[in-house]
Amino acid sequence: MFEKWFNERWFLRIVAVLLAVMLYLMVAGSSSSGKSDAASLLPIAGQGSTTFDVPVTVNYDESQWVAYNIPTTIETTVKGPSSSLTMLRLVKDFGLSLDLEGLDPGYHRVRVTANGFGKDVEVTPKQETVEVFLDKKVTKQVPVQVALLNKNKIAEGYVVGEAQPSKQTVAVTGGAEKLQAITSIQVPIDVTGRASTFMESFNVKATDTNGNAISATYDPEQLEVTVPVYKESKTVPINVKTTGSVKKGYKVVKIVPVVTEARLYGTKEELTRIGSVDTKAISLKDLTKTTDKTIELVEPDNVTAMDPTSITVSIVVEKENAKSTTETVEERAEKTITGVPVTLNGFDESKYTIDYAETIDLVVRGSEADLASIDATDIKAVIDVTGLKEGTHGLPISYQTSKAFDVLRPDNMDVTLKTIPRTSVQTN
Repeated sequence: MFEKWFNERWFLRIVAVLLAVMLYLMVAGSSSSGKSDAASLLPIAGQGSTTFDVPVTVNYDESQWVAYNIPTTIETTVKGPSSSLTMLRLVKDFGLSLDLEGLDPGYHRVRVTANGFGKDVEVTPKQETVEVFLDKKVTKQVPVQVALLNKNKIAEGYVVGEAQPSKQTVAVTGGAEKLQAITSIQVPIDVTGRASTFMESFNVKATDTNGNAISATYDPEQLEVTVPVYKESKTVPINVKTTGSVKKGYKVVKIVPVVTEARLYGTKEELTRIGSVDTKAISLKDLTKTTDKTIELVEPDNVTAMDPTSITVSIVVEKENAKSTTETVEERAEKTITGVPVTLNGFDESKYTIDYAETIDLVVRGSEADLASIDATDIKAVIDVTGLKEGTHGLPISYQTSKAFDVLRPDNMDVTLKTIPRTSVQTN
């Protein structure tokens, strides 16, 4: 209970007054008799001096103005009766203030005013005036710029994509003149050694041209940045290699690979020099009929991966003197299908707008008979945007169809999400 009383300001004031009265009585008693043993054991009241840091408050309209160069405390010396100094230490109901009301924007020399010390003490702040800068309070939208550092030191065989901040702009509130120096919010990210997509969080801050932090408030105060990291890749044609000959009296009409391209992964320098990949040699020895064979691809030197690693090849064989039967062999051909609609999965239209190609053109491969009857209504192209944040994303396309054909391209597309603004921030 006593601890609670000591935390109450009214209780401390009563104690301070009682102490002051006691000190006064001691001085009075000492002056009248000069022989009191009890009085001689108590301190004698008199003049004193103390120096300490006093908090500074500022009087101005914070909704319209921003004040700079305001000290939080000023070293102050107080002289006066010891009883008054004791009461100041107990009550602490005093301070220094700066009055900025009615001032125009710019620099001003403002007098420091002492408050609540009492009339019987002399108050001397170490700074009797303070030079402050008063500026009109404004809010501006500042773009976020992500700087990817050490891109050349990323893990071998990988490349870094475009960084995607959780917000494209930040609302910065501060003095109009100070904010002129802010043209962007810089977010530096080191990608040294990275081998997979990652996300980092940053506290938002702005600096001037000299690198000094600018006093302002930010909304949001923190940004999350996603940096896509993926393997460097390249698509190249497949060359089918053969060895030997078919049985005497037969001939090879044609050799048809089911897949004609392979995707290689590696460094940009290595991929640049590779123009194609070969199959291991397919033996034609003693073939007398059309045959399908699965054969491995020869992976070029210094690539990190290859897809696929093997393919199926159709070898069409017929007798040399027989009437050609090539027209009975299933031909595999390519066809372009235009205007295939794109369906979105996981799109939250309450939070974002989206920019993407609503229809795409496909290149497909299949038998000539099957391709002849296929159009855009037979294919459904789907991209999944579930959980994606604001920014541009390269997304894989999945295809759904009941027909027998393969989609060669495209295999991905770019999608841009933008946050729907809930409120607009205006200059005060």
